[in-house]
Amino acid sequence: MNSDDKKANNKTTAKRVGKFLIIGIILTIFNFIVYTLLARLVIKNNDYLWIATMVAYILATILAFFLHSNITWKERHPSKTGIINFFIWNLVTALAISPFLTWTFKFFTPLYQFIFSITNALHFPFDYEFIESTTIFIFATIVTMILNYLFYDKLVFGNSKTKKDEHEQ
Repeated sequence: MNSDDKKANNKTTAKRVGKFLIIGIILTIFNFIVYTLLARLVIKNNDYLWIATMVAYILATILAFFLHSNITWKERHPSKTGIINFFIWNLVTALAISPFLTWTFKFFTPLYQFIFSITNALHFPFDYEFIESTTIFIFATIVTMILNYLFYDKLVFGNSKTKKDEHEQ
């Protein structure tokens, strides 16, 4: 690959990462709204946040597939195995990785107490449970977004034909 090809490839990758982040922010907001509604109105007990995490993640995953296939990787068609990989990966993430991250981040209690004390001193109307559940959500989301991008790029949309390839045949 010559330097012009590398520059074009880097530019394409940068654009794709940018699109992924924008869609990721939209999906995160959607996920957060569903998660928060479930956590605060339905579950009402932080010991069961993993249920809210799973349900919100599954709904966001369905939306994610359509947005990423039509925007982020729009020049590539996922193969049948790519589509299967997408949903299997997200199933594993929803049922295992995300709940595990949520459970793991539950142990960062001193951080949540620190954040709560700051928000309390600033007279923000957040209770401790909201600070804890929101911060756990943010940490788990950051980790899963990184993992998702890598997985989608390599195993969902990485080995499929591009729309340009199809037109040339």
